[in-house]
Amino acid sequence: MTGSRWGIMGTGGIAGAMAGTLRAVGSDIVAVGSARPRAPERFAEQWKIPLALGSHRAVAETDKVEIVYVATTNDLHHRNVLDCIELGKPVLCEKPIALNARQAAEMLGAARAAGVFVMEAMWMRFMPFLAKVDELIVDGAIGDIRHVHATHSYPAPTDISRRWASRDLGGGSLLDLGIYPLSLVHHLLGPPTDFEANAHVGPTGVDLETRVMSRHSRDTTASVMSAFSAETPNEAVVSGSDALLRIHAPFFHSPLVTVERRGEVLASFDTDYGGNGFRFEVGEAERCVTEGLIESPLRPHTDTLAVMEWMDAIRSRCGVDFAADTT
Repeated sequence: MTGSRWGIMGTGGIAGAMAGTLRAVGSDIVAVGSARPRAPERFAEQWKIPLALGSHRAVAETDKVEIVYVATTNDLHHRNVLDCIELGKPVLCEKPIALNARQAAEMLGAARAAGVFVMEAMWMRFMPFLAKVDELIVDGAIGDIRHVHATHSYPAPTDISRRWASRDLGGGSLLDLGIYPLSLVHHLLGPPTDFEANAHVGPTGVDLETRVMSRHSRDTTASVMSAFSAETPNEAVVSGSDALLRIHAPFFHSPLVTVERRGEVLASFDTDYGGNGFRFEVGEAERCVTEGLIESPLRPHTDTLAVMEWMDAIRSRCGVDFAADTT
C-alpha cells in the first residue's frame, strides 16, 4: 500500500512530523482536520493538503482517505479511533492509544468486531535498534536477562496552560514518556508479577515524575523513570548473566547498541537510520492494511492493552486519575 492516501486528525507538532514523514516516503496526504479555528487551513497550506476540514471526524468521513493518523491530544484518541472504526477507516493512533485500559479494550474490541486495522504508533517497536537487541538476546550475547533499566525524562514547562500538565487532556509524564520504558520492559520481560511505584504529583493532578520497580517471570526485575522535572540519561541497559546491552540515548530510537562487560565494549552495532524514524511505523501500517490485517504482529493489540493495564495500576498506586476512569 505504498503511496497510500492518508488523512491526519490534529494539527500539532506530532502531526507536522508525520506529515513530513509521509511526504518523504511518497505517501499522499489528502485531508487534515481540526476543530480549532483556522488550524486545518494553516496546516493544509503548509503541507499542500487539498482538504482542510473543520472536525476530526470529517477526516474519516471523506472517501478520499484510505488510512487515518490520529495526532490529537490523549483525551481525544478514544473518540477519534472509534469514529474511524465506525466508518471503516484503518487507523494509526499516536501513543498512548487511550487514557486507560477500559477505553483501549473498547477500541480494540470494536476494531476486531468490524475487521478494521488499528495500531498504536509506538514508533520504538518498529525501529532498527530493537530488532538488533532482539537478535543479540536470542543469540545469547549477554546470557540470560536479569534486569532492565531505562529512563525517559526531560525538563519541560509544566504550567497549567501546557497540554502535558493538563489532567483534562490526559497529561503527565507516565502516559507521554513513561510508556516508552514500560513498553521496552514489557517487550523484553513480559508483564510484571509485582511492582512498586511512586510519583511526584503536580498541582494539576498529573504526575511530573514517576518511578517504577517491578518483578517479572524467571526472577527478572526492572526499574524505570519518567519525568518532566529532571534530566536523565535516557538510555536503556539490559543486564545479563554474561554481559550487558547498552541501548544508547535516546533509547527509544537509539542510533547505537553496544555489548559490554566490566566497562569494556565487546561489540558495537550501528542502528542509526537516517531521516525520519516515523517511516518505520508508516511502512508497517501500510503493509498490514495491504495484507488485510487488523493488527500488527510487531505491536499486537495484546501488547498495547497490557501496557495500558500496567499504567492504570501505576496511576492507581500513585493517586493519579482522569475523569475518564470513572465514566
